[in-house]
Amino acid sequence: MKKLFSQHIIALIAATMLAACELDYAPENTYVDEKVYRTEKTAEAALAGAYVRLNVFLSGAPQDQNNYSNTGDVFLLADLTTENLKVQETSASYVAIESSEFSSNEHDGVLTRMWLNGYNAIDFANNIITGIETYGEYDQQKQRRHIAEARFIRAYINFMLLAIYGDQALQGNTEGDGIVLKSTPYTGYNPDAPEARSSNAQCWANIIGDLEAAIPDLDEAVPAPVQRTHANRAVAQALLSRVLLYKATAENDRETLQKAADLAKTVLDTPGYAFAATPSEYVNNLFPSNEYSQTDGYPNPTSRSGELVFFEPSRIYTDNYPNGLGYYRKLAYYIPQEAIDVYDASDVRRTYLIAQGSPTDNPNYFTSAKYLGGNYDDVIYIRLAEMKLTYAEATVRATGRITTDALDELNAVRSRAFNLGQKPAPYTLNDFPTQDDFLRAVLKERRLELAYEGHYRWDLMRTNNLLGDARLAAIAPNRWNLPVPDYEIRLTEQRIRQNSGYR
Repeated sequence: MKKLFSQHIIALIAATMLAACELDYAPENTYVDEKVYRTEKTAEAALAGAYVRLNVFLSGAPQDQNNYSNTGDVFLLADLTTENLKVQETSASYVAIESSEFSSNEHDGVLTRMWLNGYNAIDFANNIITGIETYGEYDQQKQRRHIAEARFIRAYINFMLLAIYGDQALQGNTEGDGIVLKSTPYTGYNPDAPEARSSNAQCWANIIGDLEAAIPDLDEAVPAPVQRTHANRAVAQALLSRVLLYKATAENDRETLQKAADLAKTVLDTPGYAFAATPSEYVNNLFPSNEYSQTDGYPNPTSRSGELVFFEPSRIYTDNYPNGLGYYRKLAYYIPQEAIDVYDASDVRRTYLIAQGSPTDNPNYFTSAKYLGGNYDDVIYIRLAEMKLTYAEATVRATGRITTDALDELNAVRSRAFNLGQKPAPYTLNDFPTQDDFLRAVLKERRLELAYEGHYRWDLMRTNNLLGDARLAAIAPNRWNLPVPDYEIRLTEQRIRQNSGYR
């Protein structure tokens, strides 16, 4: 474990040397690149730095060298503008997202911050790919694995940037403006050749291509749960399953949907992952409290869940680089009663995972117990429950019929959330007169199970709001995605165009 920690620190040093994408001049780092990417040890340190930047983009910005204290904007976005979260009127940036009315403050703030954090992390990945290909002198198989992990990181970030900024990318608008695709290290801004946005179709192809190229070179072995912080083969397969589901839903592309289902099933069947059927799994292994205690200090990590596929840990071991997602502060936003009432009264996800939080800050409001440990909570990016629900949804969409195995996966996730003696009767085929009835049940279960884990808004967008979320319905569909930061439009002298809903 101490070796992991030392590599994490080395990664931060290496990452600092590689940072370039937020500068308007070309970095002179050829000598540094040659040193970093020649050997396995230094290349792994640089790769760890790229994972740090991925975490910064997805789930929080580093306040200092010891922790990520801010709630991650990208994670937060998945529940803002939906009935899952209500923004306090005093939180101007989040009010803008909720209303889809952005002033220059938000363009220069939250919109630009997400954009730059994403491209900063992409640049880290691009440096690793190019650096190893150019300077690597160690084992070829390990070089390919490192490049594959960098491809995974780049694909994940491009995927989320496309969901956020792509002009109706999740709604089937294949010819709409997507994002700027970058595949080489940043060498300084060239005003004579500013880069334009690729189409949504080109962006989807790029993301899928990166993941498909990465999968064969990634490790097949599944590490112990506490070590599932890097991409192995199943992690990339799981992300590709999500990407294909998101892309194909609006288009009703049955061939792609079947691929999404097959990949989800592959992950579910991979030895080493385990789905616990008891509701105590939420409390003990998935979302235990990591709250700091003045008497006990930071608690040791739990024996984390075998359900985890890919996550950011709160720490590797006691007092080691505490990080993770900060709690959902009720001063800025809170869980409204309408979201709480979606759960059955005896559902453990209601009774344990929705909590009062601070008894002094807005004590009558509620927050998510998934993030109650101050700044030190695990951030789960992919887990088996998502794969079960993805398999159920994608299978039914692909085949056009409700299958018993899809029904079984839905029932498994739903049943786990209740204690013995309180479990609801399992769904049967007779409960769903139409395919849409079944899909609504799956989407509702995704809302309940994966709440505040970075999914709900995207589910609503890709299904054209099949669940009928009132808050999203109040916004025009061509404004469900966010506007591109004005800074980028000005910098490129309009070569980067604004999204159609905001022109």
